[in-house]
Amino acid sequence: MTTVRTKEELKQAQLAGFSEIIVVGELAGKLKKAKKIAALGGAALAVLTVSLGAATVAAPVTGGLSFVAAAATAAPVAALTGVEIAAIIAASAVGIALVLAVYKDYEEISYESGKLVLKKRK
Repeated sequence: MTTVRTKEELKQAQLAGFSEIIVVGELAGKLKKAKKIAALGGAALAVLTVSLGAATVAAPVTGGLSFVAAAATAAPVAALTGVEIAAIIAASAVGIALVLAVYKDYEEISYESGKLVLKKRK
């Protein structure tokens, strides 16, 4: 069992294969909201990844303004994917690949404000 507070700590804990990960702080809420992304089908996930990926690639050139543009496109993406905007923003903050990896390997055991408990799937 390990407790994590940052994306990097979460990534390391997931890669290390801990049997239980406790996510605390702001990251817990973002990961909880982003859980809906892990349930998306291939086509919806592709739309989401392409939309957010373009903003990520352009961010260094635009000084981060492309993320503002990505946020503006969140509504159409939400309509296409059926996922609420809050989940899309949370997933982009945590990182879609990390969200998918965590929820592939772990199941949510409990959540309370600021604390998310994940247990490794068998």
